[in-house]
Order: sequence, then structure tokens, then C-alpha cells
Amino acid sequence: MALSDKLNIDPNKIPNIKLGLHIAQVILALAIFVLEIVLFRADRAKINGNNGWPFGLCFLSIPAWVYLALAPRYERTRKVANPNVMLVVDSIFAIFWLSAFASQASYNTANSCGKACAVSKAIVGVAFFEMLAWILSTLVSAFTLRYYQNNGDLPGYEGIGSENIDPDKAAFSMAPHDEEAYAPVNMDDHHDDVHNDRPYDPDTYGSSLGSRPLYETETSYRPHHTTSPAPHESPFDNSYRTHSTSPHPDPFSDPYAASSSGPKIYAPPAAEDYDDAQPVKFPSANYDRTLH
Repeated sequence: MALSDKLNIDPNKIPNIKLGLHIAQVILALAIFVLEIVLFRADRAKINGNNGWPFGLCFLSIPAWVYLALAPRYERTRKVANPNVMLVVDSIFAIFWLSAFASQASYNTANSCGKACAVSKAIVGVAFFEMLAWILSTLVSAFTLRYYQNNGDLPGYEGIGSENIDPDKAAFSMAPHDEEAYAPVNMDDHHDDVHNDRPYDPDTYGSSLGSRPLYETETSYRPHHTTSPAPHESPFDNSYRTHSTSPHPDPFSDPYAASSSGPKIYAPPAAEDYDDAQPVKFPSANYDRTLH
């Protein structure tokens, strides 16, 4: 039967118990540090090794607190948290604070406290609880060593910082925590392109043509004629030429001319279309109708 089963101790609570004991030691040592300064400044109080040792031990304990409280709690520093070393460090400082308690008590016995004997007695009382806290942490280190020998790992420390937590479902993650956490996301930015297969035409933007499909004849490039028209065509009969066919009427066509099958776009006559021997003519149109 394991030692934790005999003592009815939960190994997962060992890290918090050990950390709580070291925090209590820090608070008590800070109280001793303040009281020693008050004692140093008291009237007729002597400063010697008896009260200087508890004062200096407050600083000497800082490396031990850092090692014992923090080294086992982090995965990167856990390799230096040897349970044998931790037990030795706890035992040494328990003995140190026992000597500090006895040293401060002897200071009072020698009547070296002057008019601050009450403060010196308070230091003795706080040093006693400091020594007791170190004895308790030494017992916890002994349990840790025994557990390590039986199981091969530190009690409760192996689970600190190594939980298998999904980063997408962390406490402060904005990802959803329900069954839709891993729902597929549509990353296709061109899903609207399937609804618009016609080519781009800047002339139809904002017009009624933008709401209908374009014909191939409207999107293909056709240069204007640079040669003379056919013999049966006269450049002066009509100033508009058919450029493309469309089911919609041409807004620029002659309203009195015969309707054609498509719109007409104005094209200036070429140089060869002019004949200086002929008189000037107006384009053919119904000039008899006037606007009143």
C-alpha cells in the first residue's frame, strides 16, 4: 500500500499545500524583518549577532523559497526539482529558523532589548511560527520524496501546465465551444462568380443594359470603316451607320426613318466620301413636319 493511501492524502493537493506553506513563511519573515528594524531603532536596544541573525535570515531564505515553491511547478524547471534536494533544503532552513528563534530569545534573556522588549518578544513569537512552517514544509518534502520513490514522478506536479486543452476551446478563446466548433468554413471568395458569367462592359454600368445579358456582337470589337461605302450607299443619305444589332431601338436613330432591326451609331464619313463636284446636301429626312 502506498504512503498516500496510509495517510489518506490526495497527491494532487501536495503542490497547493506546499505553496501555501511557503507563502505563509514569506509573510512571517516579512513581519520579522519589519519588527527587527523597529528594534534596531529603539532606545538603548543593542544590535548584535543575536538579533542580527533573524534579520539576515529573512534575506537568506529568498533563494530557498524561489527554488522550493516555483521549480516543481513549471515543466521547464521541473528537471532541477529533485525531491532529495528539496527535502535537504527544507530541513536546513527549518534548522536555521530554529536557531533564529533561539537566538532572539537569548537576546531578550540578556536584556539587550532596551525599551523595546515588547517588540523583541513579538519577534520571538513570530519566529516560532516561522520555524513551525518550515518543519511542516519539511514533512511535505519527505512525503514528496517517498511518493517519488514509489511512483517515479512528483505528486501532483506532473499535471500542472500539461493539461490536454484544445487551444481553440480555451477559456478566453472566441471560438465556439459547442458541437459547431469545428464546422467547415466556406473559404471560397468567388462563390458569386457562378451567377455572373457575362463579360464586363463599362458602358452598361448603371443602365438598363446591366440587367440583361449582352450579345456577342455587343462585346466584340469592330473598327469603323475607313473605306468608301458600297456604291449603292451615299454618305449624305443618312448620317448614321449600323454598328451592331440589338433587339432594343437606337435612341440616336432618325425618328422619321424606317425602323431597322438594330441601333445605329454615328460614324463620320471618310475622306473619300466627299465629292467636291456635287452640291451640298442635307441628310434625307421629312422636313415638311415642323414643331409648333
